[in-house]
Amino acid sequence: MKNKTFEAENFTIYISDSSDSNDLSNDSLSQFLEETTKVLQKFIQGTELDGRVKNCENFELDLSLCSEDEIKELNSEHRDKDKVTDVLSFPGYDSLRKGAEDLFIFEENLHFGDIVICREVCQKQAQEFAITYEQELVHLFVHGFLHLCGYDHEISEEEDKIHFSLEELLVKEIYENMGLDNGRVY
Repeated sequence: MKNKTFEAENFTIYISDSSDSNDLSNDSLSQFLEETTKVLQKFIQGTELDGRVKNCENFELDLSLCSEDEIKELNSEHRDKDKVTDVLSFPGYDSLRKGAEDLFIFEENLHFGDIVICREVCQKQAQEFAITYEQELVHLFVHGFLHLCGYDHEISEEEDKIHFSLEELLVKEIYENMGLDNGRVY
C-alpha cells in the first residue's frame, strides 16, 4: 500500500493506493491534488458549510484509489448495489451544510470521512470525456467531497442541481488556478 499526504493550511488529505500503479508518484496528478486541496480548504472556510465547522482547528479526509473488484465489493457491501462504480463516499457526519441539524462537533479536528475512487473507471471516463486521467480524478474527488459535506444529487432534482452546480464551480476554480479550461461539461 502506497500513501501520500497533501496539505493546505489546516486541511490535510491522506491518499492511499492499494495497487501497483504509479499514481502517487505522478507529478501531474500531484499538481492537480495540491490545487484541489487548496480550493477545498477555501470552500471549507466559505459560506456553504455550517458555521460550527469553521470552529474546528484542523480538517482532514482520506482518499483511496482502488480496483474495480474492490469498489464493486464496497458498493455491494455498503449500498447493496452489486456493480462497479466510479466513486464512493463514506461521510463522517450526516451533513455539514449550513443550518445542519444535530451537528455535534466536539473535537478540534474534523474528519470529513472517506472517499474511494476506482482507478479503472476513472480512466474510462477520462477517455469518454476526452480529458486526462488527472482531470477526471479531480472531478470524482470533488464530487465525493461534496457528498461528505452532505450534498446528495440522488435525493431530488433540486439537490441534483445544487450538488452539480457546486461541483462545477469548484472544478472550474481548480482548472482556472492551473491555467486550464474545463474540458468536462455536465
